[in-house]
Amino acid sequence: MASSLVELNALLDSFVPLSRKVSMAEIEVREKEAEALEKILARVWMAMPFLHDCHIINRRKLVPTGDNSWFAISNRLAFFDDGPHLFRSFVVEQWGTDSPAFEINDNRDISCNEAIQTYGFDVICAGLAEMLKCQCNVDVEYSNLQTRIKNIDSLLQVLEYRAELEPLLGKRITPEGERLLAEGNS
Repeated sequence: MASSLVELNALLDSFVPLSRKVSMAEIEVREKEAEALEKILARVWMAMPFLHDCHIINRRKLVPTGDNSWFAISNRLAFFDDGPHLFRSFVVEQWGTDSPAFEINDNRDISCNEAIQTYGFDVICAGLAEMLKCQCNVDVEYSNLQTRIKNIDSLLQVLEYRAELEPLLGKRITPEGERLLAEGNS
């Protein structure tokens, strides 16, 4: 029995410092992830300044409590652009015909560190990626803008050419002449 106590004591002596190291490592990881998340949010904000009030995480559990009544819990993490910063919304609600209705809201700004503790770094990053995918399609918007630039450039070219010809001709160009000019410049 004495040898098992000695062995147990030796294991505890090595385990206690190890558990402290694990705790310290967990804190360090969370701090580094929070720092990374702050930089990611700043990058998202700089890259896409038109984003606002976008949900990164939107969890909702709906539980029927009767024939016509429900109980719901919602937990959301949103990205706000006046910073950028994160906002957590926690809502508990119940409604129905056979029970009294109520709603409890707990909404507040949340630090990156708190968000990581609550949701997890990987889940937040995945949510940010999905949020960005769901925003307007930048490629389509860019293509539309390029088409508009091309069209307005053509119009400006026709208008410049017309302005050059009018003084030479001494009169206004007829609609038929405008059509011919437009065809000649395209």
